[in-house]
Amino acid sequence: MGTKIRPPLMVLPRPRAAGWTTATAAILGYAVVAVAVTWPLARRFSTALLGDPTGDTGVYLWNLWIFQHELWSHHHLPSSTDHIFSFTGGADFSLHNYTPLAGLVGSLIMPWLGTVATFNAVMLLSLVTSGLGVFLLGRQIGLRRVSAWVAGALFIAAPLLTARETAHLSLVTSAMLPIFAWALLRTLDRPLLRNGALVGLVVALAMYSDAYYAVYCVMMGAFLLAWRFLRVDVGASVTPTRLIRALDVLCLAIVAGVGVVIVSGITDFFVGPFRVRVATLYTPMLVLVALGVLRAWLRWRPSVRLHDPEARVQALWKPGFLAVAVCLVLLSPLLVGLANRYSDGRWPDSETYWRSSPRGVDLLAYAVPNSSHAWFGRWTERWLLPEVPDAFPELVAGFSLVALCVIVIAAWRGLLPRMWVAFTAMFALLSLGPFIHIGGVNTFVIGPWALLRYVPILSLARSPSRFAIVAAIGLSLLFGFAMDAWRTTGRRRWTMTASVLACLIAFELVPAPRTLYSAEVPDVYSLITANDDDADQGRLLELPTGIRDGVSSVGNFNASAQFFQTRHKRRMIGGYLSRVSNRRKRESLQAPMLRALYALSEGRGPLADEVRQAALASREAFLARSCVRYVVVDKRRASDALRAFATEALGLVSIHEDDRYQLMTPEDMPTCTPPARRQARGSRDVEAASGP
Repeated sequence: MGTKIRPPLMVLPRPRAAGWTTATAAILGYAVVAVAVTWPLARRFSTALLGDPTGDTGVYLWNLWIFQHELWSHHHLPSSTDHIFSFTGGADFSLHNYTPLAGLVGSLIMPWLGTVATFNAVMLLSLVTSGLGVFLLGRQIGLRRVSAWVAGALFIAAPLLTARETAHLSLVTSAMLPIFAWALLRTLDRPLLRNGALVGLVVALAMYSDAYYAVYCVMMGAFLLAWRFLRVDVGASVTPTRLIRALDVLCLAIVAGVGVVIVSGITDFFVGPFRVRVATLYTPMLVLVALGVLRAWLRWRPSVRLHDPEARVQALWKPGFLAVAVCLVLLSPLLVGLANRYSDGRWPDSETYWRSSPRGVDLLAYAVPNSSHAWFGRWTERWLLPEVPDAFPELVAGFSLVALCVIVIAAWRGLLPRMWVAFTAMFALLSLGPFIHIGGVNTFVIGPWALLRYVPILSLARSPSRFAIVAAIGLSLLFGFAMDAWRTTGRRRWTMTASVLACLIAFELVPAPRTLYSAEVPDVYSLITANDDDADQGRLLELPTGIRDGVSSVGNFNASAQFFQTRHKRRMIGGYLSRVSNRRKRESLQAPMLRALYALSEGRGPLADEVRQAALASREAFLARSCVRYVVVDKRRASDALRAFATEALGLVSIHEDDRYQLMTPEDMPTCTPPARRQARGSRDVEAASGP
């Protein structure tokens, strides 16, 4: 008989209820923390932002505005729009990082607060609810009130969340992650139908917060179910000792060879009669990892079995079925939009490459001092980050160093529940990406994400660095367990210890005063502000222009254009979405005028004569279909060749110019005949008959 590995029950402490009075006090406390970690945003609530509005922050602000604008100004479901990509009939948001849950909340207060203040209010509310979610989960798994509250505060003040506040609102709206775990654990303990319905509701809300979070809920649920109902048995090895030793020798030979390559730089050598060329270390390290996994399997022969002595699995069928049904019903608008995209051939073509897919965070990034700190953040901000524009909001994984030390000591003393240690370790390992980086060096050692990224549904979470958010939830809970354990074993010194830890963590994590960015829109856009009736006919072309998504660009569209649209409200020719289908790109490039403008926007050389002539000949058709009435030229970004060509090809005359922008309009415009709009089918409320 083999040795049985039996994890403990879900957690040792008993669930503790969180009454309304306790929850209200927790919320007020988290509101204070949220204001503190974003200070001085509260003083410039309607005029400033935590991130640059001409970047991703501006797009997320546009998300809130377009949700409210489509809902209240155009009176239809805000699941699509023709305010961008208007030349090809608009777009739906089924694959855009749209944050509809935040949009719904924002639409209720935007008429009174305005766009910028609404965005900031949603940001602070997201922080408060995220802290509350961790608090509820902490109480569910047995933490005392103070420890559960501290865990929530630690999470919303974590440097990795502070970094994402500068660009990605959707990632800050993380409340549904801990709330999902809370709801699922409630269901496992009490398999009632209402608890199952709650789980389905939370997964749908997670999807409407950020599509990644729905995937994370699936993975969190799989872990919690596996820990509850599966056991791993380790059998006696029947593999000959000689084979194990041969594998050991082979692994050592590969390690030695890799060491020689690294030290000497020699990449072409002979092993006996065989010539070996090592272009990169990807292949040797892959072979080494594969041999290591094979050796472990041969040595321990693990097997998995169902462990359900109380017949709880059978009792979970009905709540589980109801959870799936509720989730599918609530997600039906999104699912219909996805089905329409697929049936119409508008599904974005994306391929996961083995070596060049998005990387994860550095293994040492969890221990980097607060990169947003007002005193030492300017030195640690770029630690372990690659030289790419979005590295800071995407790859920062910092957590409290003081809290990490407390967790390590508690783990060494055996004070932490193994389940939550394993939970945290799993998501931290996933956050390292397909190939593990240590100290800025790619070790070429594959992590679990190297294989999981090819699994359907899971592959939708294409940026593994965001798993660090789930890992931070786990770390926050582990710190709460450490506090409870030390409070039990060292009651006499608890008050003094807790006070010292609180002061150290507060000093370490509070990033105030935060860098704020002006939310002022250039004056040129005030000159073309449209009302809802006029905006349909007079559209705007920004130069440079193009089509941009999260991984590619045609032309050179800048996300700031969509932020500025919140002021002028006119439909635009170009646009930015998280994912754009190749079909839309091809259709736009079929228009001779856009093909020429995109090429010049990219800064390519002089246009070929046939491209130029075709664009000049298509002026009337292009203006009739696009309905362009105004052209705004960004003089710092638009080349002289682009400006000269656009002026000639579109027959533009200048009507305003300042240091940064030039506002122009076409002369002798033809009658406007935009692509016909048709009734929505599912979530596609504004698809053009000739659209993509």
